[in-house]
Amino acid sequence: MDKPGVGQSQGVCAKADFNAELSGWRAAFASMSQYDFIDTDRIVVLGMSNGGGFAPLVAQGHPVRGYIATSTWGRTWYEHMLELERRRLTSSGQTPAQVNDAVKAFAGFYDLYLNRGLTPGQVIAKHPEWKDLWYDERDGQYGRPAAFYQQLQALNLGRAWQEVNAPVLVIYGTGDTIMSRSDSDAISEIVNIAHPGAAENFIFERMTHLFEVDGNFYDALVPKVTELDERPPFGSRCALACSPLAMSTEPDSSLLMRLCCTMSFSFGP
Repeated sequence: MDKPGVGQSQGVCAKADFNAELSGWRAAFASMSQYDFIDTDRIVVLGMSNGGGFAPLVAQGHPVRGYIATSTWGRTWYEHMLELERRRLTSSGQTPAQVNDAVKAFAGFYDLYLNRGLTPGQVIAKHPEWKDLWYDERDGQYGRPAAFYQQLQALNLGRAWQEVNAPVLVIYGTGDTIMSRSDSDAISEIVNIAHPGAAENFIFERMTHLFEVDGNFYDALVPKVTELDERPPFGSRCALACSPLAMSTEPDSSLLMRLCCTMSFSFGP
């Protein structure tokens, strides 16, 4: 499926909030039962980036053979953003003291933005001393409206993943500058608390958020994933939930298509 305003889908992607987008993912998942060529008993849900975090919400309790969560998150969006800001500030060359002061300010900024429902512009109007901290739009972030990320923050991914009753594979690359190792580890930790041994982590050295090493697709990822086809209950069908951030930074979808195709998976409609 295409997101609102992407490909042949109607609407405007930059104006769609998360709840509207999630309803589309759910409709696409539910529609798979209409197609004879899809074995609905052998569906694996593959979530990339933001999509990996909320993948269980797409299935809405319908049985699946397994989940693959790649370059993703399993905590609150507030925690993710504070950690991201710390890494961004550190890599920009600021001193540890400057980073510490900025993260303290960002903690208040994101609380008002993500938890209290203010837009970034409204937060800055309330706290003009934080004006120089903000680097994005006044009414949104990463090309999406503020409501998109406020709705991500409202999710309870702990509940979503603890209710998963299927094997889970979590994939992370140490070259990822968007999602952290702790973002990914949270998913396997949650699943294994509820169902010991049900989740497994694969860590790939130097692989980036978009599955690349030195600018090329990391082919070593493929056999690690296709091994799942030899170990039931994982099957050979794939429903894809991607991140708005990944889609906006990748000039075309060939990388994502290649990932799924080389894993011998086929897309749901």
